[in-house]
Amino acid sequence: MAGGRAPSFISFTCPNCRALYQLVKVDAGAETVDQEVACRVCGAPFPGRENGFVLKYFLLRKAARPDPRGGVGQRARPKSGY
Repeated sequence: MAGGRAPSFISFTCPNCRALYQLVKVDAGAETVDQEVACRVCGAPFPGRENGFVLKYFLLRKAARPDPRGGVGQRARPKSGY
């Protein structure tokens, strides 16, 4: 807990593949270097810094794959035994 407060949950969705991340902002110290940050699913670039913060991304869920029948992330219905 930095500054005596509990960290808040910030969600981030990849604009390219819709993967879900937890975003954590950390104070950027003098020793931090700029590194490229990319989506772990599709490789899309993410911002590495915001104002005086370094941004860290933690993958929570990959995006739902499109259903080849036209729906997005639909599950097959169970067949009834009748």
